[in-house]
Amino acid sequence: MHKRFTLLILLLLAIAAGGQAQSLLLKTKDGTTISKQLGTVKRITFSNTNLLVNYLSGPVETYSIGNISKLSFKMPPTGINPLELAASATMKIYPNPASETIYIQNAPETDYTASVYQMNGVLMFSSIKDSGSRSVDVSFLPAGFYILKINEQAFKFIKR
Repeated sequence: MHKRFTLLILLLLAIAAGGQAQSLLLKTKDGTTISKQLGTVKRITFSNTNLLVNYLSGPVETYSIGNISKLSFKMPPTGINPLELAASATMKIYPNPASETIYIQNAPETDYTASVYQMNGVLMFSSIKDSGSRSVDVSFLPAGFYILKINEQAFKFIKR
């Protein structure tokens, strides 16, 4: 009953959003994702333990509520293009914890600023690194928790 109520609330929120959702997305418990264009949907209703999707033309599709793990709506773009980085371009630091040096995987290809902060926000040091630099010396820091900020990206690390 609680799951049915939650699904009903989600449907009402989509309608309240001005009908701007483009697709209905159903994820089943076996991991299958089903996408339905809302422009082709006439009505979405509940009957006993089923979700019924009535189309403007064509048959009614029935989905068991017990088999649905997630129900969501895909919204139209907002006009802001998200920054997409390839998985290989994602910056990472290692080792963590570190004793002397932190290495930067996929460091920026241009000169960049590397700053280390204590967890309370106190700047410990900052340096401009050349485009070829892939490491930061942390040997002089006392043991503790720190934040390494590279340009606008922050990483937590532990100094042993």
